Amino acid sequence: MADGTLSFAAELAALLNSRPTWRASAEERAAWYDRKADLFGRAAAETSSPDVAGEASDLAEIAREQASRVRRGWSA
Repeated sequence: MADGTLSFAAELAALLNSRPTWRASAEERAAWYDRKADLFGRAAAETSSPDVAGEASDLAEIAREQASRVRRGWSA
Protein backbone atom coordinates (compact mmCIF):
# COMPACT_ATOMS: atom_id res chain seq x y z
CA MET A 1 0.00 0.00 0.00
CA ALA A 2 1.10 3.59 -0.47
CA ASP A 3 1.73 4.20 3.23
CA GLY A 4 4.06 1.20 3.49
CA THR A 5 1.60 -1.13 5.19
CA LEU A 6 0.70 -4.43 3.63
CA SER A 7 -2.84 -5.38 2.75
CA PHE A 8 -4.45 -8.19 4.70
CA ALA A 9 -4.06 -10.45 1.65
CA ALA A 10 -0.35 -9.66 1.42
CA GLU A 11 0.14 -10.26 5.15
CA LEU A 12 -1.77 -13.54 4.94
CA ALA A 13 0.31 -14.66 1.94
CA ALA A 14 3.52 -13.81 3.79
CA LEU A 15 2.30 -15.71 6.85
CA LEU A 16 1.38 -18.78 4.82
CA ASN A 17 4.70 -18.69 2.99
CA SER A 18 6.53 -18.63 6.33
CA ARG A 19 4.79 -21.67 7.83
CA PRO A 20 7.40 -23.73 9.68
CA THR A 21 8.44 -27.08 8.32
CA TRP A 22 8.15 -30.31 10.28
CA ARG A 23 11.77 -29.79 11.36
CA ALA A 24 10.99 -26.53 13.17
CA SER A 25 11.07 -26.44 16.95
CA ALA A 26 7.88 -26.37 18.95
CA GLU A 27 8.58 -22.75 19.87
CA GLU A 28 8.97 -21.79 16.19
CA ARG A 29 5.67 -23.47 15.36
CA ALA A 30 3.91 -21.87 18.34
CA ALA A 31 5.28 -18.45 17.39
CA TRP A 32 3.88 -18.92 13.88
CA TYR A 33 0.42 -19.64 15.33
CA ASP A 34 0.81 -16.53 17.52
CA ARG A 35 1.47 -14.45 14.40
CA LYS A 36 -1.56 -16.02 12.74
CA ALA A 37 -3.72 -15.17 15.76
CA ASP A 38 -2.43 -11.58 15.73
CA LEU A 39 -3.20 -11.17 12.03
CA PHE A 40 -6.76 -12.45 12.36
CA GLY A 41 -7.24 -10.49 15.58
CA ARG A 42 -6.28 -7.27 13.79
CA ALA A 43 -8.59 -8.18 10.90
CA ALA A 44 -11.46 -8.69 13.36
CA ALA A 45 -10.80 -5.32 14.99
CA GLU A 46 -10.42 -3.37 11.75
CA THR A 47 -13.32 -4.63 9.66
CA SER A 48 -16.69 -2.93 9.53
CA SER A 49 -18.49 -6.19 8.71
CA PRO A 50 -19.86 -8.03 11.75
CA ASP A 51 -19.77 -11.34 9.86
CA VAL A 52 -16.13 -10.92 8.86
CA ALA A 53 -15.23 -9.74 12.36
CA GLY A 54 -16.85 -12.80 13.91
CA GLU A 55 -15.14 -15.22 11.57
CA ALA A 56 -11.75 -13.52 11.94
CA SER A 57 -12.15 -13.54 15.72
CA ASP A 58 -12.94 -17.26 15.66
CA LEU A 59 -9.88 -17.96 13.51
CA ALA A 60 -7.70 -15.92 15.87
CA GLU A 61 -8.92 -17.95 18.84
CA ILE A 62 -8.30 -21.24 17.04
CA ALA A 63 -4.74 -20.13 16.25
CA ARG A 64 -4.16 -19.12 19.90
CA GLU A 65 -5.41 -22.51 21.05
CA GLN A 66 -3.13 -24.26 18.58
CA ALA A 67 -0.12 -22.24 19.80
CA SER A 68 -0.96 -23.27 23.35
CA ARG A 69 -1.26 -26.94 22.37
CA VAL A 70 2.08 -26.85 20.59
CA ARG A 71 3.72 -25.29 23.65
CA ARG A 72 2.24 -28.07 25.82
CA GLY A 73 3.81 -30.67 23.57
CA TRP A 74 1.04 -31.52 21.13
CA SER A 75 2.01 -31.79 17.49
CA ALA A 76 0.81 -29.27 14.93
